[in-house]
Parts: sequence; structure tokens; C-alpha cells
Amino acid sequence: MTAVFLSDVHLQDASSVKSKVVIRFLQEQASRFESIFIMGDFFDVWPATSPYLIEKFEPVLSVLRNLVDCGHQVHYFEGNHDFHLGEYFTNEIGIRVYPGPTAVEWAGKKIYLAHGDLGNPKELGYRMLRYVLRRPLTKFLIQQAPQKWVDDLGKRGSTLSRDYQMKSKRREATIREIYRSSARRILESGYDIVLMGHTHIPDDYTIDLGSKSGRYINTGDWVKHFSYVEFDGQEFYTRTHPVKSL
Repeated sequence: MTAVFLSDVHLQDASSVKSKVVIRFLQEQASRFESIFIMGDFFDVWPATSPYLIEKFEPVLSVLRNLVDCGHQVHYFEGNHDFHLGEYFTNEIGIRVYPGPTAVEWAGKKIYLAHGDLGNPKELGYRMLRYVLRRPLTKFLIQQAPQKWVDDLGKRGSTLSRDYQMKSKRREATIREIYRSSARRILESGYDIVLMGHTHIPDDYTIDLGSKSGRYINTGDWVKHFSYVEFDGQEFYTRTHPVKSL
């Protein structure tokens, strides 16, 4: 089984240069693999599936649908920007959706897969917000509100969060260490590899566990690094798309 992993693309529309690059990547690069794993935050704002969002991102959704129709397995881990994906993604497109982490075993290795937004145990405020946003009542209220209004509000919040992350070099180093420590705890529970996104920081780090070693891999992002991960059936490799900025 071969697979490609990408996360934190943060598409804001389906017509920008970035969206066209991503569509081409899916068609020409991701299509070389049996499985495509979207590890969350593929869309910048998708708080619940609605006709408005389906229409807005139809060119992107069409590519994902074509990949499934051509026999590829497409997996989507809900992130902190895209959740409540709902039956549209599973029944209409054929994508397997994961609301939280899952485990797989490939090439004799037990692998932990997740978006990664729960990787910092000290972010108690976010954990509470995550819980509230994922309640059925919250989903219902989001779907009842004017969808353009929800989209605009989500964009403002996303921009503020991303600007804060990208401006702080010290914060980046701190986040890297926090997630390596989080990966260590997961590896100590019996996993061989931890693969996630969320931090926007590509990482491939070997962790000494005493009797063995484990590996933490972060897919990075398509906001600053344009990185992704490939699995050839035996080994994982971090790759970078040949674009500098968009």
C-alpha cells in the first residue's frame, strides 16, 4: 500500500492560484498513490457542510470525487478548521472521514494518525472550544445561520490565528518541542510512528525510547512550507512542493 499525506492547506476558495496548484497536485502527484490522506485543515473554514460551501469549493471537491471514482482511497481527518464534514463527504464523494485519531499497521509498524490539534495538553481553552464546536447543537446552530456570515467570521478568526503563529519564531521552536514530547507519550503507549499535522512545522524526529526508538513525523503545511509526506509501502519520506510562495 502506498500513500501520500498532506495537511493544513487552508484553502479559502477554489479559484486562487493556490487552489489551482493544489488541484494539480492532487491530479498529477497524489494520484500516483493508492491512498490519499488529508490530515485536517484542508479548508480554511469548513465548520459544517452546507450547500454554500459545496458550491464554493466544487472544483476541489470534484477532484476528490474523481480520485475516489478512479479507485483511490481518500481519507480525511477533521481538523480545527474543518469539521462536521457529514454524510456529504462519505456518501456523495466516498471519502472516509475521521473525527479523531486512529491507528493503522503498515510494514509491521503500528502508526498513530491524527490531525494533531490535541497535541498540546496545556491548551485547555482550545480543548473546551473544540468540545463545544463539535456538539450536535453547535452544528445545528451553524447550519441555521447565514452561511456567508459564518464563512466571513471564520476567515477573520483563521487569519488572526495564522498571523500570530507565523510571526513568532520563538513560539515555533516551543511548539516543535511540545509536539515531540506529546509524540513521545504516544510512542511509549505502544506505537512505532506518530504522524500528524496542525503545527504547520514539518518535522521528522527519531525518539529514543530505551529498548527501541520511535518516530514523529509532521506533514507541515501549504501556507509557508508546502510540504507533504509519502509512504512507499515500507518507508516514509518528507517532500516539498516546488513552489516558494503563493
